Amino acid sequence: MRSAHALRRWLAREVLNQEIPRKPPKRTTQMRGPARDWKYRAWIRSLPCSTCGIEPAGEAAHTGSDGGMKQKASDFSCIPLCRNCHTMGPDAYHCIGRKEFELRHKVDITRLVQRLAACWRMRNDVG
Repeated sequence: MRSAHALRRWLAREVLNQEIPRKPPKRTTQMRGPARDWKYRAWIRSLPCSTCGIEPAGEAAHTGSDGGMKQKASDFSCIPLCRNCHTMGPDAYHCIGRKEFELRHKVDITRLVQRLAACWRMRNDVG
């Protein structure tokens, strides 16, 4: 038994001499990978740097563990950092690693991520 779309394609080809493209197959599985939200990342970038206070920080630093296949962490694990504190400076997050970064800058990244996510939820529930 043919589907309705297959029948329309056949009729268009045979009667009207036109070609109708096939429908792409339906996705049967959910998207894999970490959560992505460009609005959340934009909001994070607009906040002051979590360590030095530069406004706006300009970068949303992913702090969660990677997915094992060099995949970024969820966008909801981001914290606001300036370029110097994120990647370029001698005490940058990507230069010294998470544990040392927390010790040197006296920042609890897990609590900060939770507070930012709570603020984001409150901000979007109201508005």
